[in-house]
Amino acid sequence: MGMKLLGLDKICFSSWWAKLPEGSTMVVQPKIEGFAIGLRYKYGQLVDAFSREDSEIIENIRTINAIPLNIDDSLKVEVELEGVLYSPFSNSKLSSEKPLSTLTPKNFSNSPLSFLAFQIFRSNRDELSDLTQLQNWGFEVPITLRTHDPMQVKRWHSQWLRNELFSNFPTNGIVAKCNSYSTKNILGVSQYSPNWALALT
Repeated sequence: MGMKLLGLDKICFSSWWAKLPEGSTMVVQPKIEGFAIGLRYKYGQLVDAFSREDSEIIENIRTINAIPLNIDDSLKVEVELEGVLYSPFSNSKLSSEKPLSTLTPKNFSNSPLSFLAFQIFRSNRDELSDLTQLQNWGFEVPITLRTHDPMQVKRWHSQWLRNELFSNFPTNGIVAKCNSYSTKNILGVSQYSPNWALALT
């Protein structure tokens, strides 16, 4: 894989926002509680999958209906993307499924799981364009809100804390990201996390 799966920093939102160009568009998504999964497609065919802990999970990933085995036969290049694998029932009191935290990538196929794709590695487009591309390839993508106003991000975070936002998903926070490709490119990534995104928990 060309890029390792990074985590999210939890620095002060105001400090993070202050580094963005004035008037920047920010996108906000649910921070899904699940497993980060990287996928690699060659000529449109799924050929590799890995998690942060394990690189030998391709056969298990192939059993998950929410992950397309083929995205576009016309693709002439490798495509690498990231998403999160999660249990859609983990918030349900009626569910008898094991909590996702008790699962490992080796036994993903033993539980009904959903997958949200949210990043295309080495893309040169903005965040919202990438999400549209992922949808065109057949992936489900996260609910995505957008704003130029940092106070709106704080209001959304307050709504999430009151369980009034993204309540249909198993979440442990919200994620704020910079939409602009050029700004993301300038901010870059640290050893552990992208500087253009952060978690509010």
